[in-house]
Order: sequence, then C-alpha cells, then structure tokens
Amino acid sequence: MSPFAPAVLIYEKSPRWESALKRRIASRQLLVRPCRSVADVIALCRQAPGSVVVLDFSAGAADGLRLLEALLRLRVSACAVVVASRAMQELEWPARELGAVEFITEPIGGDTVADICRRLLSRESNNARDESNAL
Repeated sequence: MSPFAPAVLIYEKSPRWESALKRRIASRQLLVRPCRSVADVIALCRQAPGSVVVLDFSAGAADGLRLLEALLRLRVSACAVVVASRAMQELEWPARELGAVEFITEPIGGDTVADICRRLLSRESNNARDESNAL
C-alpha cells in the first residue's frame, strides 16, 4: 500500500480538540483524524508517515505515555505533541524521553495547537524532500 500524505491525528478519549483543529487546519488541505485507541494511531501513522499526533493527557496520562512508548518502540514516523494540564507538568520529561517534540500546558487555544501542527508538518515535509534529493 502506498503511503498517504501526513495528517494531524488526535488521540483523545472524547472529542475536545478535533473540531477546533478541523476548523483551523482542514481548510489548508490537511487531513485531521480523530483516534480513540493506540491501535488506530499506529495504523494511521504507518499509512501516513510524518504525521503529527496530538495527545490529550486530560483523558489519562498513563494511556498517553503508553502511546508514546509504542510509537518509539515500533519506530513509527510521527511527531508527538502532548497537551496537558499544569498539574501534569512533571510528566514533561518522561514524555519527551518517549519522543514527544512538544509538551504544552493548558490553558491553550486551538490556534496555538494548529500553528504547532502546521510547523511540524512543514518541517517533516522539508526533511522528506531533503532525503529524497539526497538519494
């Protein structure tokens, strides 16, 4: 199966960021997909390498850390962005050690998360273009 273009994948137990990011990102020809399980995230990341995964720790930090560990262990090509409450600030370094490239504490708006996703997707696109030119 040929890979799809990178997307924004949102791992959250209940819809919270999905509609905000769809309003801000989908209009720019980028796919925004909600995921309710680790298996969904892994499958979609394999179909669309270079995707950005937004993990909402408010639904359970332990699940989010397990997802980060799975992405790292399976060497899935994705950029992980964690959104957490200030009370979860102590989880920033464990999350970063498991591959999170951004750890954002609330309060935060959809515009900021969308800007981070666009920046990471642009960076991944540039990296992929550089790698193909090197071949």
